[in-house]
Amino acid sequence: MAAALYRDYIVDLKARIDDLHANAERYQTYELTMELLGQKNLVSYSAKKAKGLTEGLSYRRDFATGQDVQMQQQGAYALFSGFFNLGQFLAFTGQEREQDAKQFAELLTDNWQYPTCAVHFVYRQKGQPKTMSTRMHFVGLNGEAEAAAYEQKAHRAGSMVQHRPFSSNLFWEWK
Repeated sequence: MAAALYRDYIVDLKARIDDLHANAERYQTYELTMELLGQKNLVSYSAKKAKGLTEGLSYRRDFATGQDVQMQQQGAYALFSGFFNLGQFLAFTGQEREQDAKQFAELLTDNWQYPTCAVHFVYRQKGQPKTMSTRMHFVGLNGEAEAAAYEQKAHRAGSMVQHRPFSSNLFWEWK
Protein backbone atom coordinates (compact mmCIF):
# COMPACT_ATOMS: atom_id res chain seq x y z
CA MET A 1 0.00 0.00 0.00
CA ALA A 2 1.32 3.44 -0.92
CA ALA A 3 2.17 6.02 1.69
CA ALA A 4 -0.10 9.03 2.12
CA LEU A 5 1.08 12.25 0.48
CA TYR A 6 1.28 15.41 2.57
CA ARG A 7 1.88 18.32 0.18
CA ASP A 8 -1.52 19.91 0.96
CA TYR A 9 -0.91 19.54 4.70
CA ILE A 10 2.51 21.21 4.44
CA VAL A 11 1.07 24.12 2.45
CA ASP A 12 -1.47 24.70 5.24
CA LEU A 13 1.14 24.20 7.99
CA LYS A 14 3.52 26.68 6.35
CA ALA A 15 0.72 29.26 6.03
CA ARG A 16 -0.05 28.93 9.75
CA ILE A 17 3.62 29.23 10.74
CA ASP A 18 4.12 32.20 8.39
CA ASP A 19 1.08 33.88 9.96
CA LEU A 20 2.55 33.35 13.42
CA HIS A 21 5.77 35.05 12.30
CA ALA A 22 4.00 37.93 10.60
CA ASN A 23 1.28 38.47 13.23
CA ALA A 24 2.57 37.11 16.55
CA GLU A 25 0.49 39.68 18.46
CA ARG A 26 -2.70 37.89 17.30
CA TYR A 27 -1.76 34.79 19.30
CA GLN A 28 -2.64 34.34 22.96
CA THR A 29 -0.17 31.47 23.35
CA TYR A 30 2.02 29.39 21.07
CA GLU A 31 4.83 26.90 21.15
CA LEU A 32 6.61 25.99 17.93
CA THR A 33 9.46 23.51 17.82
CA MET A 34 10.96 22.35 14.53
CA GLU A 35 13.99 20.16 13.84
CA LEU A 36 15.42 19.87 10.35
CA LEU A 37 17.83 17.07 9.41
CA GLY A 38 19.77 17.60 6.21
CA GLN A 39 23.29 17.77 4.82
CA LYS A 40 24.71 16.12 7.96
CA ASN A 41 23.27 18.85 10.17
CA LEU A 42 20.44 19.21 12.64
CA VAL A 43 18.89 22.67 12.76
CA SER A 44 16.63 23.26 15.73
CA TYR A 45 14.18 26.14 16.01
CA SER A 46 11.92 26.98 18.94
CA ALA A 47 9.62 29.89 19.70
CA LYS A 48 7.24 30.20 22.62
CA LYS A 49 4.75 32.65 24.06
CA ALA A 50 3.13 32.00 27.43
CA LYS A 51 1.70 34.43 29.97
CA GLY A 52 2.65 37.30 27.67
CA LEU A 53 6.35 36.40 27.60
CA THR A 54 8.09 35.29 24.41
CA GLU A 55 11.31 33.41 23.93
CA GLY A 56 13.10 31.62 21.14
CA LEU A 57 16.27 29.74 20.35
CA SER A 58 17.84 28.29 17.23
CA TYR A 59 21.00 26.28 16.78
CA ARG A 60 22.76 23.99 14.34
CA ARG A 61 24.52 20.75 15.23
CA ASP A 62 27.07 19.41 12.77
CA PHE A 63 26.95 15.59 12.85
CA ALA A 64 30.45 15.37 11.29
CA THR A 65 32.16 17.41 14.05
CA GLY A 66 29.59 17.19 16.85
CA GLN A 67 29.73 20.97 17.33
CA ASP A 68 26.70 23.11 18.16
CA VAL A 69 26.41 26.69 16.96
CA GLN A 70 23.67 29.12 17.96
CA MET A 71 21.85 30.67 14.98
CA GLN A 72 19.75 33.77 14.42
CA GLN A 73 16.02 32.91 14.47
CA GLN A 74 15.41 34.44 11.01
CA GLY A 75 18.29 32.49 9.43
CA ALA A 76 17.05 29.22 10.88
CA TYR A 77 13.48 29.99 9.87
CA ALA A 78 14.60 30.54 6.26
CA LEU A 79 15.96 26.97 6.18
CA PHE A 80 12.60 25.58 7.34
CA SER A 81 10.78 27.74 4.82
CA GLY A 82 12.95 26.23 2.09
CA PHE A 83 12.06 22.73 3.29
CA PHE A 84 8.33 23.55 3.24
CA ASN A 85 8.64 24.66 -0.40
CA LEU A 86 9.72 21.21 -1.65
CA GLY A 87 7.42 19.38 -4.07
CA GLN A 88 6.05 16.48 -2.00
CA PHE A 89 6.13 15.06 1.53
CA LEU A 90 5.66 11.76 3.33
CA ALA A 91 5.08 11.43 7.07
CA PHE A 92 6.66 8.99 9.51
CA THR A 93 4.53 6.97 11.93
CA GLY A 94 7.21 7.00 14.62
CA GLN A 95 7.34 3.19 14.83
CA GLU A 96 10.92 2.98 13.58
CA ARG A 97 13.47 4.07 16.19
CA GLU A 98 17.21 3.80 16.60
CA GLN A 99 19.22 4.33 19.77
CA ASP A 100 22.08 6.28 18.21
CA ALA A 101 21.06 9.77 17.00
CA LYS A 102 23.49 9.74 14.07
CA GLN A 103 22.34 6.31 12.84
CA PHE A 104 18.71 7.36 13.19
CA ALA A 105 19.37 10.55 11.22
CA GLU A 106 21.09 8.57 8.46
CA LEU A 107 18.17 6.13 8.33
CA LEU A 108 15.52 8.86 8.10
CA THR A 109 17.40 10.89 5.50
CA ASP A 110 18.39 7.80 3.47
CA ASN A 111 22.08 8.49 4.11
CA TRP A 112 21.61 12.29 3.92
CA GLN A 113 19.92 12.28 0.50
CA TYR A 114 16.58 13.72 1.69
CA PRO A 115 15.84 16.31 4.39
CA THR A 116 13.40 15.53 7.18
CA CYS A 117 11.58 17.89 9.49
CA ALA A 118 9.87 17.24 12.81
CA VAL A 119 7.27 19.84 13.78
CA HIS A 120 5.42 20.35 17.06
CA PHE A 121 3.11 23.36 16.94
CA VAL A 122 0.56 24.32 19.58
CA TYR A 123 -1.28 27.64 19.43
CA ARG A 124 -4.34 29.58 20.42
CA GLN A 125 -5.26 32.80 18.71
CA LYS A 126 -6.71 35.63 20.78
CA GLY A 127 -10.47 35.32 21.06
CA GLN A 128 -10.52 31.68 19.99
CA PRO A 129 -11.97 29.14 22.44
CA LYS A 130 -9.77 26.24 21.37
CA THR A 131 -6.08 25.41 21.21
CA MET A 132 -4.87 23.75 18.01
CA SER A 133 -1.93 21.35 17.91
CA THR A 134 0.00 19.09 15.60
CA ARG A 135 3.07 16.90 15.98
CA MET A 136 4.37 15.29 12.81
CA HIS A 137 7.66 14.24 11.20
CA PHE A 138 8.05 14.61 7.43
CA VAL A 139 10.54 13.76 4.73
CA GLY A 140 10.79 16.34 1.94
CA LEU A 141 11.00 15.16 -1.66
CA ASN A 142 10.97 16.76 -5.11
CA GLY A 143 7.76 15.07 -6.32
CA GLU A 144 5.54 12.00 -6.25
CA ALA A 145 7.95 9.78 -8.19
CA GLU A 146 10.71 10.52 -5.69
CA ALA A 147 8.27 9.91 -2.82
CA ALA A 148 7.45 6.45 -4.19
CA ALA A 149 11.15 5.64 -4.61
CA TYR A 150 11.94 6.85 -1.07
CA GLU A 151 9.18 4.74 0.42
CA GLN A 152 10.32 1.61 -1.42
CA LYS A 153 14.03 2.02 -0.81
CA ALA A 154 14.44 3.52 2.62
CA HIS A 155 11.89 2.10 5.00
CA ARG A 156 10.16 -0.99 6.22
CA ALA A 157 6.39 -1.37 6.10
CA GLY A 158 4.65 0.56 8.85
CA SER A 159 7.20 3.35 9.13
CA MET A 160 5.31 5.68 6.74
CA VAL A 161 1.77 6.99 7.25
CA GLN A 162 -0.63 5.10 4.98
CA HIS A 163 -3.97 6.76 5.81
CA ARG A 164 -4.96 10.31 6.63
CA PRO A 165 -5.78 11.87 8.94
CA PHE A 166 -3.09 10.23 11.05
CA SER A 167 -3.15 10.06 14.81
CA SER A 168 -1.12 8.04 17.31
CA ASN A 169 0.26 8.63 20.79
CA LEU A 170 3.46 10.08 19.27
CA PHE A 171 2.28 11.96 16.14
CA TRP A 172 -0.99 13.53 15.06
CA GLU A 173 -2.40 15.82 12.43
CA TRP A 174 -4.34 18.89 13.60
CA LYS A 175 -6.53 18.39 16.63
